[in-house]
Amino acid sequence: MRLIFKYNKHFKNTILVALFAIIILQQFSCAKQTVVSDLDFQKNLLAGTGGFQNIQHAWKIDSMTNNGVSLVLTTAQKRYTKTFKSDGSYYDSDGNAGSWLMPTITDLTIISTNGMDSITSKIKKSYKYKIAELNSAQLYIKYDSGGIKQDLHFIIAN
Repeated sequence: MRLIFKYNKHFKNTILVALFAIIILQQFSCAKQTVVSDLDFQKNLLAGTGGFQNIQHAWKIDSMTNNGVSLVLTTAQKRYTKTFKSDGSYYDSDGNAGSWLMPTITDLTIISTNGMDSITSKIKKSYKYKIAELNSAQLYIKYDSGGIKQDLHFIIAN
């Protein structure tokens, strides 16, 4: 009888250790998924996630309208890009730089902290845009500039 009891005790301990090992392995092998909010997802589309090789997105102007009238872009305008970085900074091909904010999925604020020359480099300017569409391939923003309604269409450049 003692032999059976000893055998059962050893068997129970082995089972408990095996179950404990399975639970520990399961905890470490399961990938943790984090749910990204809609706003954070839009920010990632605009500027990258900040992860390896995804720290910025460059956007190249594709087309533009003023008060609903399409404009023919010059060669220089066709080369214009805006680069948004995941750390909240931005720069463009005209030499402007500063920061960007996206308080909602439809609002984009660009704060320019320097310009092309020494006169404008001391001036901080803030521009507020409405995001009409943002996906992995295009950025469509609207801007009201002194009564002129501008629609700016960008395509991803990187």
